[in-house]
Amino acid sequence: MVSLYLARAGPSHARRIGAGVGALVLIVGVGAFVHQLADFEARPLSIAGVQLPEGDPEAFVRQLALAWYETELSIDAGPQIVRATRRELGGRLDVDASVEEARLARGMGPLTSRVFAFATRERQLTWHRGVHDQETTAFTEELRRRTVIDPEPRSQDGEGGRPGTSLNLVGATRAITEALRSDALVVALPVRRLEPPTRPHRSRQSARFTEVVSAHETRYQSGGTLSGRAQNIELAARHLDGAVIAPHGELSFNAVVGERTFERGFAPATELAGGGRRTEGIGGGVCQVAATLHAAAFFGGFEIPEHHPHTRNSTYIPAGLDSAVSWPNKDVRIRNPYEFHIRIRATAYRGTLRVELMGARRAPRVEWNTQVIRRIQRGTEREVDPNMPLGSEEVLDEGEDGSVMERTRTVDWPRGAVTETATLRYPLVTRLVRVGSQSVRESE
Repeated sequence: MVSLYLARAGPSHARRIGAGVGALVLIVGVGAFVHQLADFEARPLSIAGVQLPEGDPEAFVRQLALAWYETELSIDAGPQIVRATRRELGGRLDVDASVEEARLARGMGPLTSRVFAFATRERQLTWHRGVHDQETTAFTEELRRRTVIDPEPRSQDGEGGRPGTSLNLVGATRAITEALRSDALVVALPVRRLEPPTRPHRSRQSARFTEVVSAHETRYQSGGTLSGRAQNIELAARHLDGAVIAPHGELSFNAVVGERTFERGFAPATELAGGGRRTEGIGGGVCQVAATLHAAAFFGGFEIPEHHPHTRNSTYIPAGLDSAVSWPNKDVRIRNPYEFHIRIRATAYRGTLRVELMGARRAPRVEWNTQVIRRIQRGTEREVDPNMPLGSEEVLDEGEDGSVMERTRTVDWPRGAVTETATLRYPLVTRLVRVGSQSVRESE
């Protein structure tokens, strides 16, 4: 009928009728598409298998992403099962991209983008995953340091010994990366068994000092008003450098560095006297060398038969690692727990003091912490000065509170972790105030 009517109508009238019919068809088609689009956008939407609630999905998507970051993976590293979150392993999500994708699928965005989302027909969204390669590699390197067990050699007659393990760094990094890009929660790393070798006969001359067993570094002022202190630190480091400790042998700091005298090149500098008061003495600053040695030995798993905390907090090293020495009463003694020789490398140059304990292999992992279990409040000591006006005061020393500290160290030896606790006592230093007693005559 429409065709017959158009045939009877004039050309212009027929064109108008045809355009109207086309517009009607277009409107009907657009309406049908809009209906389909609305139906599509109203369907259930999920991301990583979790259905999103109604409304703007942004907050829920970000909450899911946080849960993804905090999910722990079990990492089978041979002798240990280690648990770490995806965040710690270097996993990353492009959360903004996932939020935008979810909002478009919900009809929140430009029409062209919504049409594209409709064209994909995707209602099961997945995360936009990524991996920070440097963080993953750093984690794997630390994991290898913690879990690798050096084999204990057999004796010459084949007795004793213990197998060890090694971890392939490239393969381990690849396994963790693949787990981060999937939903895997268990990662098996490529661990290889190492058979125990036969222990060679070694002397001091044949000992290997190829590895830094442990080390510690502190800073000091290398010039200006503390030049005497810097001179003493650098001189003590030179005395300490090159000292060798036999297997299971012991080193005394005082025996190696010797007496601090002017004739031996030590200079006057500020040091702590009895009661924690600062004073001028020959060899001030040598305690920093002793403390740096003590810290290197502490983190190397060495036994510390003798150690004395300072009478005041040190600015160059944390409490619990500091060490006070004096000739000949207070000493630092360290004992080598290894089957190989240890040689000390001590350098002090331009404000950096570093002590390295060199040997055949690195130390096992060491964890430590300190806890103050009691504080002792400082008092005030007044010193009368008849040359100062009556009622006037001058603070000479603010002093410090005393404390009793508990220090814990855990060493992950191949034979098993060993934890030890020591109680360190830091005496109080009273606040010192100078007060005047001079009477002032009033003018008549």
